[in-house]
Amino acid sequence: AYINMTDPEAECPSGLNEVSNRTTGQRACGRSVDRNCSSLNFPVNTKYTHVCGIARGYQYGHMDAFFFLSGKTIDQVYVDGLSITNGNPRQHLWTYVVSLQETGFRRNQRCPRDQ
Repeated sequence: AYINMTDPEAECPSGLNEVSNRTTGQRACGRSVDRNCSSLNFPVNTKYTHVCGIARGYQYGHMDAFFFLSGKTIDQVYVDGLSITNGNPRQHLWTYVVSLQETGFRRNQRCPRDQ
């Protein structure tokens, strides 16, 4: 899938809402529900060996990393950020985590793999 919200003609895929910053005029696609998660599927009808991309994130509200999220697997709500998975059952490819700071996390804010 290719989504470039810097293109004025671009639209968010079904399942995400467009969000615009009034000050900067930047447009982005955001989750469609409050304090939960949104999932999108991008079917790929060909074999591939690499997944490449760029994610540009904009903060709104609190940046909680793993703090208030009870999930410990990719099938649960486990991260404040963006998770890319593949297949069924889902396999983790990468996660983009949003937090207030990079170090000094309380135990329940750390990456589940680090605990």
